[in-house]
Amino acid sequence: ALKLSRYAAKIHRDLERQVLQSADHILVTSPTTKEEFSALTSRPISVITNGYDTEEVPPQTLDTSFTLAHIGSFLSDRNPTILWEVLAELVHENPQFATDFSLKLIGKISEEVLQSISHHKLDAYVNNLGYVAHDEAVAHQRKSQVLLLIEIDSPDTRSIIPGKLFEYMVSGRPIVALGPKGSDFAEIVQSTNTGTFFTYTEKVALKQKISELYAQYQAGRLQTHPVGLQRYSRKQLTQALVQLIHSV
Repeated sequence: ALKLSRYAAKIHRDLERQVLQSADHILVTSPTTKEEFSALTSRPISVITNGYDTEEVPPQTLDTSFTLAHIGSFLSDRNPTILWEVLAELVHENPQFATDFSLKLIGKISEEVLQSISHHKLDAYVNNLGYVAHDEAVAHQRKSQVLLLIEIDSPDTRSIIPGKLFEYMVSGRPIVALGPKGSDFAEIVQSTNTGTFFTYTEKVALKQKISELYAQYQAGRLQTHPVGLQRYSRKQLTQALVQLIHSV
């Protein structure tokens, strides 16, 4: 079985290399993928990421509580123990934080994630809304105080740029993102000034950031000041694709 697996992997790599070498131009959605493919082919490679659509969303009133919201599937391999530890410590250390804090979960939540939240004694702060319609999910993005973006802590996921990142970016709410070191989406979050990225080892920095966001919430000035979002609009990305096709 092991020999068969290795043989299948070799066939896969050989076919991948053949496809890459026969292409006139290669289009990928992340810089890491471009780097990986560049080791396999000399053909030209361009990066065009996913992006956001302009949606007509009615004005939303911000949640009165200090809501940290995760919107989308929250599967077991994304369970951010470091985040639960930080939140449990803040609840224990700051009675006012415990009064104001709410963890809003929207979408499919794995049992392991719920058990981990419970293990850290955060059950009382969870608002688990389950599945909601897309329009309602977008509304929650605009009215939650902080948005959580969690990616699997693995080198294999460095090239993944979650599609909901772009919806998050135009929501006007600060993003707290967790992922593996070298994540492509970390650069996007940081360069657009829409949030802060942490690896799974940066517990002290994560705690400090959430404390800072809470202080801004208390002062009534929790907001973002994004820059350069237009480059990620699907209209502009489509224009980039048209230009690329004409140049090939």
